[in-house]
Amino acid sequence: MGSKEIKNQIESTFDNVSDRYDENRFFSISAKGMVEFLPVDGVTKILDVSSGTGIVAMELAEKYSHAQIDAIDLSQGMLQIAQTKAEKNGINNIKFIQCDAECLPYEKATFDIITCGYGLFFYPEMESTYQALCKIIEHGGMFIFSSFTSDAFSPYADVFFERLEKDYKIEAPKALRERLKTTQQIEELALSSKPLEVEVKYYPIRYSITIMEWWSLLNNAGYKGLIDKLNEEELTRFKKSHLKEIESIAMGSNLELNADSYFGLVHL
Repeated sequence: MGSKEIKNQIESTFDNVSDRYDENRFFSISAKGMVEFLPVDGVTKILDVSSGTGIVAMELAEKYSHAQIDAIDLSQGMLQIAQTKAEKNGINNIKFIQCDAECLPYEKATFDIITCGYGLFFYPEMESTYQALCKIIEHGGMFIFSSFTSDAFSPYADVFFERLEKDYKIEAPKALRERLKTTQQIEELALSSKPLEVEVKYYPIRYSITIMEWWSLLNNAGYKGLIDKLNEEELTRFKKSHLKEIESIAMGSNLELNADSYFGLVHL
């Protein structure tokens, strides 16, 4: 699949899930954690990349009420949700912009901070995009991004992927599934921009959900792009078999969701 096709699929998937995306609590938990690592003073311009429904951007706006925040995303559907939330909460220092992160409209040294919540691993040209983002950060500024650990969503996501591949020949792109899952991978990407300092912080996120909430999660995030490849009959059959498998490995009617994450802190 080419770069354009990947982007079209990502845009379509996240447009589709935009009105349900915020049901995934781990995104807001992670956003609060990310922003805690950022400096308090001397911040006037921030870029939030892959902003989605503005979860990170809203946390930034609360911490930096006098800063100008640009929040960009490929999905207009996600940005519309974000704009509505900002208006509802009286937040007026965020500008939401539909934009491809691989085609940035900014000059060098424009921002004090760039944030990216669970977005870098989606970019077809991840390394070059990351390096381009670093160039538009002021000297002494910071880039912070999040990614899931290799154990996140296991064993339930593993069962999901295996069943789709075995029964329906639907396979998630391995490059996306394996990116930025370890501290070494994150450090290697971070060091490609010749930073002053790189830190990787482990951030555990765990809580109990029901089996049906797991099914909702699959339909409210990036997994939905794979589910949409099933026709109506296949979807009915897959849902039944998948939930039966999940029930067999869950503790009663609930399961512990592991959304453990890493934060890459890059000082430039």
